[in-house]
Amino acid sequence: MFEELTLTCEAEGCGRDLDPEPALVFRDAGGERRAYECVCGAVTVTVAKT
Repeated sequence: MFEELTLTCEAEGCGRDLDPEPALVFRDAGGERRAYECVCGAVTVTVAKT
């Protein structure tokens, strides 16, 4: 299942691959959040719980 995950912009009409290096990483007791910015201007945030 996880092998199907990709870093792809889901903004309407975009679909570009996102840079695998996040623009911002935030860690706390609940896990890690990573923010990726697409060249179209959209921001995608991922959350991984620990």
